[in-house]
Amino acid sequence: NEYAELGGKPITPWVATAFDWFAQDSWKAAAKLTIEAGVRHSIWPPWHSRWNSLAMFHPDFYNPNKAAVVDRTGGFIVSGDPYNGIVFPGSGVPAAEGGRFPALHTGEFDRLFHGLPDGFAKTRKLVLQPRLGIAYAMNPKTAIRGGAGAFANRTMINRDTALGGNAPFQPQQLVINGSADAPGGATKRQFPFTMTIQDPLFKIPMAWNWNVTVERELPWATKAEVGYVGRRGIHNQRKRNINQLLPGTIQSNPGVNSNALRPFQGMGIISISENSGASYYNGLQLSVERRFSRGLQFGAAYTYSHNNDNGSDLTELLPNAYDDRDYYGTSGLDRPHVLICHYIYELPFLRGSGWLHHIMGNWEISGINQFQSGAPFSVRTGNDIAGVGGGSGSQFYNLVGDPYIEPTGFTDSAVWFNKAAFARPAAGTFGKQPKNLLYNPSFWSWDMGLRKNFVVSEHQKLQARWEVFNVPNHPNWGGADANPTSGTFGLVTGKTGDRRVMQLALKYFF
Repeated sequence: NEYAELGGKPITPWVATAFDWFAQDSWKAAAKLTIEAGVRHSIWPPWHSRWNSLAMFHPDFYNPNKAAVVDRTGGFIVSGDPYNGIVFPGSGVPAAEGGRFPALHTGEFDRLFHGLPDGFAKTRKLVLQPRLGIAYAMNPKTAIRGGAGAFANRTMINRDTALGGNAPFQPQQLVINGSADAPGGATKRQFPFTMTIQDPLFKIPMAWNWNVTVERELPWATKAEVGYVGRRGIHNQRKRNINQLLPGTIQSNPGVNSNALRPFQGMGIISISENSGASYYNGLQLSVERRFSRGLQFGAAYTYSHNNDNGSDLTELLPNAYDDRDYYGTSGLDRPHVLICHYIYELPFLRGSGWLHHIMGNWEISGINQFQSGAPFSVRTGNDIAGVGGGSGSQFYNLVGDPYIEPTGFTDSAVWFNKAAFARPAAGTFGKQPKNLLYNPSFWSWDMGLRKNFVVSEHQKLQARWEVFNVPNHPNWGGADANPTSGTFGLVTGKTGDRRVMQLALKYFF
């Protein structure tokens, strides 16, 4: 007896301009010391619509004295202005709009223009990004390099900044107590809008990077490097629901629709995209590399690192919109151990210049191996235990014991962690658990290739290739089930990746 329909998202002609300047200088301070310094200056006006066809909720323009009245049982608007707090950019409809949105020409929405910037945020005119690099040759075989710099990231258009999909540009309709045979007998209801908005301040995401590397030339055409890399991210993009209820509100108001309890009455979920996240990365990097010499080339690179943040993705939603102190921890991007090896080897038999060499020689084998830690995860549920209403994302379970156990073996139902270490929080509260305290099974791959070269002339050759991906036909295990309400909670029940794949190819180089 209820039907809801969301209209198609309208076309938004996004426009943006960028102005960037860069100055750099290189100074040979001494015979063994070189200093590179530079600075980049960017002016990035925010993305905007050529037709001003954007809308969002702005708390500064919400009038609580004119709040819409919401039915406490059904959650629909009984009376009042459903557009209370919704704003348009600019001061009016530009000529470029060309009548594409007829509703904008009725005068009904003129009150939503407040002279705001075209992209709802001010232009950042002083985005400075200094850089410094130093190279010092201790001796002919040893060099030390270091550097530091700031790197800004211009936020691109994504589903969380595509404000052209907000009301009134994307129609929303809902009817109740109707039927397919007699739709005219249905009752039309206006429900609070679900809004995607951006922070009017919207600071530019910035990363400060620094590194120190020692490089040493070794015998046999080989070099080794040891390095440290650090990174500090500020103003990282993430999301939160600014119309979230306080914990326990749902439990204290049984039978009441959450929309009737929200802080901004008359509005539904208001998902704000804001640049308030932070991150830290520290990594040790080791590598050895042999350039191609005497038929052999190889290399290996290992990284040991740790990455912390309070928002790993621009769409990551804070469970508690009013307190993120417990949300800082291991990043979802963290991979503590990564090892990559590669090699090319010309097989030594039948070398020479005779006809037997051309027919039977010129074989080479190559390969690449990768080993890395699994992705981190937390034990969370989609149930609203905290009683804060929809739009809060998944919520943590309480950590009450030691979650770490030795895996029982690689079978399809391997127990991956101690599920008894987690307990459901009390109703009306958020769970306490370090973010991403567990890691999924590690990943590794082994690919190889065998090639035979038939030399036609100095600049031409025919190459036959046999390539094998996942040589040992080894399964990589999928992630553990971290849903505490699932029947397979704590188990690894699947695999990822492909089976062994072989391919043959014939290539002609000229």
